[in-house]
Amino acid sequence: MKRLILFIALIPVLLYLNGQPVKNTDKKAIPSFRIQLQDGKYFSSGELDRNKQFLMVYFDPDCDHCVLFVNELLKNINLFTKVQIVMITYVPLPSVKKFITQAGLNQYPGIKVGTEGTTFVVRYHYDIVQFPFLALHDMTGSLFATYESEVPTPQQLAGMFSK
Repeated sequence: MKRLILFIALIPVLLYLNGQPVKNTDKKAIPSFRIQLQDGKYFSSGELDRNKQFLMVYFDPDCDHCVLFVNELLKNINLFTKVQIVMITYVPLPSVKKFITQAGLNQYPGIKVGTEGTTFVVRYHYDIVQFPFLALHDMTGSLFATYESEVPTPQQLAGMFSK
């Protein structure tokens, strides 16, 4: 009887532990993400071009700072020809599609924009709290800089990638 009571008492604890996110302890590596693109297809970290540096932008479509950053980035997109850009959010796909249309991102097929949904793999990997969040990785996949909320201008970012 004691074992039954102990077992019943442990069920909530086991359920709580099971629901905790698994954090990647290697914060320098690109997380193993999978995002859904506007066409319903998926894009994963395994499909990244290993011959290019990588700029990951984690954003919220309703964030004014994110919208301003994307507008400035697109005005200076010619500075990022050697950089692969992937924009990731957690919002549902209809909101992503609306953002892509409003920002004019559909004119830039090289920029991958999608949602990770409620998996929060990327968000937990980098411990993201504020938006926009930028992660800059070199061609080996090593992280060399992150920015949260207060982000550099596209010109400054391009300079970081050219080093």
